[in-house]
Amino acid sequence: MSDAGAISVRAGARTIESARLWPSLASPWKRIAPAQGFDVLGERVSAWRALRAARALPWGRAHAIVKAAAGFRNHSEGALDDVIQGVREAVMLSRDEEATVDAAFAAAYEVIRREIGLSLHVEQVLGALALAAGRCAELATGEGKTVTAILPAAIEGWTGKGVHVVTVNDYLARRDAQTTAPAFRRLGISVGVIQDSTTHEARQRAYAADITYAADKQVIFDHLRDRLASPLEPRLTGLLLDGLAPAKGTREQDPNWHTKVVHRGLNFAIIDEADSVLIDEAVTPAIIAQHGEADEGAAKHYLMAAELARQMAQGEHYIADERLRHVKLTEAGRDKLTEAARTLPPFWAGPRRREELMIRALTAKDLHQRGRDYIVNEEGKVVIVDRSTGRVLPGRQWQLGLHQAVEAKEGVEVSAETHVTARTSYQGFFQRYKRLSGMTGTAREVAPELWRWYRLACVPIPTHKPVIREVSPDRVFDTQEQKLQAAADRAAEAHRGGRPVLVGTWSVITSERMGRLLKDRGVPAQILNATREAEEAQIIERAGHHGAVTVATNMAGRGTDIRLTPESRAAGGLLVIATERHDEARVDRQLAGRAGRQGDPGGVEVFVSLEDQLIHEAGPRVLRALAQRTRGAARRLICRALWAIAQHNAGRKWSVVRAETAKADAWLEMAIHSRSR
Repeated sequence: MSDAGAISVRAGARTIESARLWPSLASPWKRIAPAQGFDVLGERVSAWRALRAARALPWGRAHAIVKAAAGFRNHSEGALDDVIQGVREAVMLSRDEEATVDAAFAAAYEVIRREIGLSLHVEQVLGALALAAGRCAELATGEGKTVTAILPAAIEGWTGKGVHVVTVNDYLARRDAQTTAPAFRRLGISVGVIQDSTTHEARQRAYAADITYAADKQVIFDHLRDRLASPLEPRLTGLLLDGLAPAKGTREQDPNWHTKVVHRGLNFAIIDEADSVLIDEAVTPAIIAQHGEADEGAAKHYLMAAELARQMAQGEHYIADERLRHVKLTEAGRDKLTEAARTLPPFWAGPRRREELMIRALTAKDLHQRGRDYIVNEEGKVVIVDRSTGRVLPGRQWQLGLHQAVEAKEGVEVSAETHVTARTSYQGFFQRYKRLSGMTGTAREVAPELWRWYRLACVPIPTHKPVIREVSPDRVFDTQEQKLQAAADRAAEAHRGGRPVLVGTWSVITSERMGRLLKDRGVPAQILNATREAEEAQIIERAGHHGAVTVATNMAGRGTDIRLTPESRAAGGLLVIATERHDEARVDRQLAGRAGRQGDPGGVEVFVSLEDQLIHEAGPRVLRALAQRTRGAARRLICRALWAIAQHNAGRKWSVVRAETAKADAWLEMAIHSRSR
């Protein structure tokens, strides 16, 4: 695929300009107000009913579709083309009728078999039916989500209104587009793909295609750039008059605005890794910001604050609460700051100003850890790391001077603070789609949130083959060092037996430490973390080979399969060694799901310690103290309760954060919309 902008674009279609003009003339989207009072109870009841109904799987329909597809096996190529044309016309007339969907699925099933060489399982057809119905299909790792999405995407693609298949990164978007293109081409559907390097003109062509593959950040930031280029509230009468007698000088009256935008409306989206995109990203706003002019004076004050922070002692001069992510100066700390301010520039004379600057510096010092919350790249820039995925977030900054405080702490160039020019939340953006569906391997824990914010009912789809991976009880150690040494010993042992190993870590620091421990044991290991994201595809491709050892943060090749060789399968399959439990159980399940895909052998072993971040931030201190003092069966019971409660507390905290962020974003967007009318 030489042109990253489009694989093929249907000839004879509407011009790009008109395709972008008419969708924008519709009534403006209005954010739905968050539920309050008794409406909250109503939301919970409706969620319970929707999720309960979604568990009833239409096995009869799925088997009938597979049977109908088998009837096309002996069709000639010309006869199959006639079938495709017939179901395409039926979709145009009656898209939502079950008989139409089933017939279209059967034809697309046979096309996938011929063009891609894969015969879908009945469970994949169940997943496709869930997607076509606007639900979130929970399909386990290795169950073939990429080809499953072809069926519902084809139906929407035939309508010509546009389908966005949203992935978590550019690599997956490109890979999935290349994988599915032969089937879509046979179905008469054009496919576009967006990459970070895609030009403006190529983006327009890609979005003009029937189906567009793109990473979440590409779709949402293209939307923000379109908002900056287009009228605030385009209307049919105004734009037609403007076309006849264009006025100059205002953004609202720019007659060429439609040539500057790339989207042509938000019709239907299929979200891959839906829990990551719709839930984990929900707390992070998407912002287009302009850097202000560099202020050497401001940078100097951040550096002074960082130096003062290094001289302050926690417990004596300030209190840092990692559970609440909050820093507070003590009286001794205020006295020390006041004394230091006497020798500093006049800027430090104001008590409130200097305390705010000091709080930022101490927050950067104690609550933002290099290798966990951020990295410093080769260009000497501080880059934020997403704690839930382990991926870097290039171009993003912490707000209110925190990013500059972290830069000062690291001794790199302090950047200018940014000014927001366009903003939305991931949640608010994806709510704009007329139709939305999702698929992931880990959705059940966040099923109520998916319904609450997106009206997506979670549909658990059983695996095609029984899961035979072995899950061992957690091994608990007193210290981090003991835990990592034991995990390295186990990985080395498995490596000597020819078994492939995936060691999962929470932070970049731990992954690098584990790599050194394995090297000390003579074990060659590939390390996959935020500093090596560009090598992800190659590392994961080799991770299932005989005796391969891979150390990875949460990213762990999410969206890709670790495929076994005959030799590694005979050695026992992939062994996943988790070196820490995460805030939310679904992240643990995501890592465990790397092993035992599609009936393969495999195993999961978890190594944890009483010094783990999860226990430190969310574990009951009483249980932690008891666990340190006991041994044997009593210790195992206490530790089981300790980790269960800690994970529940941490998961609940993030759920509350997401809910409060969503409410704040909703009220903010509603207020802005109200003032703009």
